[in-house]
Amino acid sequence: MTVHMCFPIDDATGDRIDFDRVADFLELTAFFANDCSALASDIANQAMIGAGEDHADLDEEMRKGEEEIITGTVVRIEERQSALDTTYPFELSIDGSILTYAPTRASFGQAAYTLSLVLSNLRAISPILDGSGVHPEDGEVRTLRQYFQYFATAALAAEIQGHAWSFGFPRPDGTGFIAKLAEIWQVLGDGRVEAQIGAPLRPKDDQVDVFAARPHPDRLPGFPVAAAQVATGKDAQDKSLRGHLGAFKGRWFAQQPVTDFAPYMIVPFARDKDGFIDDVRVMGNVLHRLRVPRRVAEAEQLVAASVTIEGYDHLADAAQWVEDYRASAEDAA
Repeated sequence: MTVHMCFPIDDATGDRIDFDRVADFLELTAFFANDCSALASDIANQAMIGAGEDHADLDEEMRKGEEEIITGTVVRIEERQSALDTTYPFELSIDGSILTYAPTRASFGQAAYTLSLVLSNLRAISPILDGSGVHPEDGEVRTLRQYFQYFATAALAAEIQGHAWSFGFPRPDGTGFIAKLAEIWQVLGDGRVEAQIGAPLRPKDDQVDVFAARPHPDRLPGFPVAAAQVATGKDAQDKSLRGHLGAFKGRWFAQQPVTDFAPYMIVPFARDKDGFIDDVRVMGNVLHRLRVPRRVAEAEQLVAASVTIEGYDHLADAAQWVEDYRASAEDAA
């Protein structure tokens, strides 16, 4: 198949190259290729073409920077491979010259990575898929975001090693806000759910998309509880729960939980080290594309132990979507 994607020339030039974006381009090239492989040298070729067509004044700069682009991108791929191990659906050749898409069938961790890769390169965020003919339609994008919430729920369950509920609207079981919150707190036991004066009259999820907890058998407070916002848009940094969880407790509990909620942000993006450090400053604990897949894979053991992970039964649909997406791209080519 031949899928013509847009090389992110603006991210590959200038004083600071976005190696994550360029690595995404290489991964998507391998994903869509007939032989499931992409040459690292193609990065420099694409950059030269882009410099010649749209940035003529950068042509000489690009020639000088070919090695830097290739080397930096390969290093970023190696970092992803190291962080994700078997949940990374690509393989880099020993000499770093060829990247191959080599997923293990029915691997939810690898499916979580590929779906995150697509979400990270929607047209509102990245130029890569825009105009390619394989950019998901609006309705499909909504489905992908729902799938990512289910992956996020599984990931947070594994992070906490406990139960997890997909609380974000629309909820998979169709329950209302208070009814769902009461259902969760019947398990947790710390606090009493009841809407307070002045609380929003028609709440959807009040910014919390996932709850996860590991209560003790004694049903006393003081156990790991995580509340997560799941963000798939470019404004993720504006959605931190850090300053909101106090208001959440005040609005929806007649007897507020004394157990602290750990704020989490779960996103499909890959971030460089410096950017990620600031993400944690702003958003609290962060699960991103280089963390979510491993946690999703670990969740399988929790399910086997009968731990509640709401939405886990939808992960097979998400994994099937990844396979169908590649197949549909072949039909469209």
